[in-house]
Amino acid sequence: MTQTTVSGVAGSLGLAAMLVIASGCSTLLAVSGQQKLAAETAVLSGTVSADHKPSGPLIIGLIAHGNDGDFLLDHFVTEKPGPWIFAVGAGTYRVAAFEDANHDGRYDDEPALRMDQQPAIELAAGQRVGGVNLVIPKAGRFVREQFSLAELAPRSPEDQKRISLFARSVAGRVAALADPRFDPAVGQEGMWKYYDFILHAEPGIYFLEPYDPRRIPVLFVHGVGGTPRDFTHLIDSLDRRKYQAWVYYYPSGAKLETSASLLAQLFVRVREQYRFDKAAIVAHSMGGLISRELVLQDYENNATRAVRTWVTISSPFGGMASAGKGVERSPVVLECWRGLAPGSAYLDGLFYRDPATKKERRRLPEHVAWHMLFGFGASTSSDGVVTIASQLRPEAQEEARSLRGFGENHASILDSDSVAARLGEVLDEMR
Repeated sequence: MTQTTVSGVAGSLGLAAMLVIASGCSTLLAVSGQQKLAAETAVLSGTVSADHKPSGPLIIGLIAHGNDGDFLLDHFVTEKPGPWIFAVGAGTYRVAAFEDANHDGRYDDEPALRMDQQPAIELAAGQRVGGVNLVIPKAGRFVREQFSLAELAPRSPEDQKRISLFARSVAGRVAALADPRFDPAVGQEGMWKYYDFILHAEPGIYFLEPYDPRRIPVLFVHGVGGTPRDFTHLIDSLDRRKYQAWVYYYPSGAKLETSASLLAQLFVRVREQYRFDKAAIVAHSMGGLISRELVLQDYENNATRAVRTWVTISSPFGGMASAGKGVERSPVVLECWRGLAPGSAYLDGLFYRDPATKKERRRLPEHVAWHMLFGFGASTSSDGVVTIASQLRPEAQEEARSLRGFGENHASILDSDSVAARLGEVLDEMR
């Protein structure tokens, strides 16, 4: 059994709100400082397409200028024409794009849009620039013979802090659950000091063992203040003859939109690298809110059927009243609270294309089997943290393939043998 700490569950929200108020200047200054740094991050976004039908994914490169000349700072992968986005520091940038026709992550004399065909873009701290629409010409080529994602060499945290955050995320690095980065204290830093977490802990999708094409990936997504270690019991219970465990590690105090977008992009990257066509996602608490957006985006933006089974455990699809109170009353507001507040645009956007009016539903693709597991503990109204009403939001029940309740609290449900057995059952039903 793994010991799941209070910091690893969404229940820390109510406690967190009180701690922010009661903990004094040090915590207030720490959170305020992180938010100031995050507010200085600029956003560059647009769309990418081609003047022909592409035969591979489209890769957008973000180019910055350094002491040694231009260098590839970050990249974005989309499996079909659609949106792209970068989170960067103030500076001057150019963008380039190419069609990765042979799916190898390198430029090999393929259709390309050179960076000198686009004007340089100057970004001030906190500025948002959108509408940068890139069209890759079939006859276009890069001047250089080779353009490789391997050029995204790690730079020092200070350099990345000045220039780019997302480039420090990982996609497919092998790490054990005992890795110090997965320590509960680091997960706490991801809630209170999410900017520092990005720089030092390195968020991303980690493999718990080298990739095996014969086994189906199962991606675990933790909740607020948590780490991949929260899933130790469930991961240990996996049938390793059939499945391989992956984990998504992220700064849980950040905006839910940011955490979901990063997950969606990293999922595309690992899929393009390893070419798997079947995967499952298991998410706890707030992780269910983040992973639903992944499942939706992956189909809407990339038209893939890779995610076949999605399992959520004690996820607050109806929101957390404690988060709403934190937004209203706390002198410093964690960004994740805004999305977790009942009636937030993020929550309603998970089920409606028009969250303000709720007239058009946004549903899971038919090939995804959603299994909802919920806890009720010693109470008939909640699992001690999330109310039953929030866990069983009506729109969610409409789409779920199955519902199963367990007499566990919000933390102990991850250590339950019955939950592990149920997870094994639904994974084996995967088509």
